Amino acid sequence: MRKKLRKLLNSTLQACFKKGLLREIPLPNYVIEIPNNPEHGHFAANLPLMLASSQKRNPREIASVIVDQLTDEEGLLEKVEVAGPGFINFHIARERWQDFLVELLAAGKAFGRSDVGMGKKVMVEFVSANPTGPLHLGHGRGAALGDTLSRVMAFCGYEVTREFYINDAGQQVRLWGESIYSRWKQLTDPAFPFPENGYHGDYVVELAKAIGQKQNLGHMERDEAVEVCAFEGKERMLQEIREDLSRFRVTFDVWYSENDLIQSGRLEKALNELRSKGHIYEDDGALWIRTSAFGDDKDRVVKKQDGQLTYFATDISYHLDKWHRGFSRAINIWGADHHGYVPRMKAALEAHGIHRDWLSVILIQLVKLWQGGNEIKMSKRAGSYVTLKELIDEIGVDAARFVFLTKHHDSPLDVDIDLVKSQDSNNPVYYVQYAHARACSILRKAQEEGIPLPSAPEDCIRTLTLEEELGLIRTMAEFPFLLEEICRTLEPHRLTYYLGELASGFHKYFNLGTKKPEYRVVCQDREVSQARGLLTKAIRTVLSTGLGLLGVEAPERM
Repeated sequence: MRKKLRKLLNSTLQACFKKGLLREIPLPNYVIEIPNNPEHGHFAANLPLMLASSQKRNPREIASVIVDQLTDEEGLLEKVEVAGPGFINFHIARERWQDFLVELLAAGKAFGRSDVGMGKKVMVEFVSANPTGPLHLGHGRGAALGDTLSRVMAFCGYEVTREFYINDAGQQVRLWGESIYSRWKQLTDPAFPFPENGYHGDYVVELAKAIGQKQNLGHMERDEAVEVCAFEGKERMLQEIREDLSRFRVTFDVWYSENDLIQSGRLEKALNELRSKGHIYEDDGALWIRTSAFGDDKDRVVKKQDGQLTYFATDISYHLDKWHRGFSRAINIWGADHHGYVPRMKAALEAHGIHRDWLSVILIQLVKLWQGGNEIKMSKRAGSYVTLKELIDEIGVDAARFVFLTKHHDSPLDVDIDLVKSQDSNNPVYYVQYAHARACSILRKAQEEGIPLPSAPEDCIRTLTLEEELGLIRTMAEFPFLLEEICRTLEPHRLTYYLGELASGFHKYFNLGTKKPEYRVVCQDREVSQARGLLTKAIRTVLSTGLGLLGVEAPERM
């Protein structure tokens, strides 16, 4: 509906230019939004306000010119009015909302799908957990966000690649191997020293036992044994990460190894390119990159005095590799502790001539788990955090995925286990899933009572006149726009809000019939029942599609 209204406004504006009523300029980037007050119409446009400076005229005067020139050949509008400092408010005709329901039903499962992405190649890199421990709640939040964003963008016409970056090189891998080796030695020598800043948790002991059974560590030199422990530990932990993510309904197209990146020579090549452009210099025996010239607060080290490359050096090379693979946009999902890392990464890319906007970074805040009014802080197996696997075991995949997206990624998230396990309206995922199951139940009831859905919806939709019915249609009409907005803003949490709003409207509509029999979906009037059945089918479709994009099941019975 917004697109139809925008098309009408654009053609009207062109007519005003042609008639000399307004001075011709490029079409401004105006907004069509839903007013907070329903009395102000179904939509409001700020077009006159956007034109005011170029036209050097009062916005209300411009609004009056546009309204006078509107040619509504499709009968889209019931009422148009100039409001406030220069808004145009639009009331859409009831028949057009009814017609829209027919369009929605015809589209079926494809409703909301678009080609706004125009096949552009987009890389979404998320989770990218170090293969030195189980996935925790933060990884789960990033997984739900990244996977849902990928699903929505693919649904809207982008060619999306999901990538997991494996940090399997550098000192942390050596420390990982030493931690496992020490735990293996402690099985027979409890006094054997454990490395400072080593990896703790019962899972390290489990790995040490398993690797010790497979490899004859006792016949190896220490360095060789540590290397074997590091490799075997990494592979086993990666397998566990893959299994946990698969159970969480998250898959990746590419598992990208940092070690392979270094061994391939691409890293040194990237540094040489920067050096040839004059962005690399040596100082005090170390190599530095001039990121301060591109917005960073200071220059950064890429190679230390001892010749070791920094994490930043490998990250630069990794992102350049993304660029060379032909992605038109790269989206990273990182923990909030990487906040200061973003400007230096963008600066390094800009030094290579890559525009800053090519890379978008979503920073996710911490997750806290609560039960019985108390925060759960410790996992016996992980040592210092609750694992994603433990959360799934406790509340299930559907609840975990949904609840991870109930807040903006930049806000801390409190997960109340008692709430998300409850089967009532206080549980957001249950509330939405129950709306879908209720729609399915209503349609089954109609079929059982011999009231099938009509093959020609146009024959009965004019009976949908209740404000609640038209309100549900208006809510569903926002679905395609919402998905495009999620692609633009990278805010997939808006989908959970939307589904909650649609479910709420549907539950309230259903409850009308508990007080007045004539308001029941399946009532005595066959034609009205068929029309309401069509409305229910449309709601079921949108709820099913929305839940699917969240990676959450849409049950038919609950």
